[in-house]
Amino acid sequence: MNIDIQLSKNAELIAMLNKPIQDLHVQLYPDYFKPFSFEETKGYLEKQLEDKNWFCYLVNVDGNNIGYALFFIRKYEENPFRKPYIGIHIDQISINPEYKNMGIGKYLMDKIEVFEKEQNAIQLELTHWELNVEAKGFYQHIGFNTNFSFVVKHLSS
Repeated sequence: MNIDIQLSKNAELIAMLNKPIQDLHVQLYPDYFKPFSFEETKGYLEKQLEDKNWFCYLVNVDGNNIGYALFFIRKYEENPFRKPYIGIHIDQISINPEYKNMGIGKYLMDKIEVFEKEQNAIQLELTHWELNVEAKGFYQHIGFNTNFSFVVKHLSS
């Protein structure tokens, strides 16, 4: 298996690769997520990737584009409560289902860690939805720990 991971600004290709993860999010959280729309996703990605702090690694296996990671450099400014630091925030990550559990996701995350060090960042960070147990297990397996929790109380209307 030949895995190639390169930076890409190809919003059209990345949008096509977004469908499996968007479909999963809609399935798990239909009150929050909209059904996949190629044109809307492509437009969103074009806008994000115009920003100099946004990046996307495209994953190619044996000549087939099978996944991506969309991420950005997040600079935390010093304030009375916090020291300044830089993090790399992974906004989206998706590997086509037929390529999961083959080590490709870990290989992709290792590539992002190299990028992190080049940017003098001190951490990789991301959020995931609680019902996405596959993602939660993957992140724990590769060494991610929970630093804080975002909790929600739904208000009745």
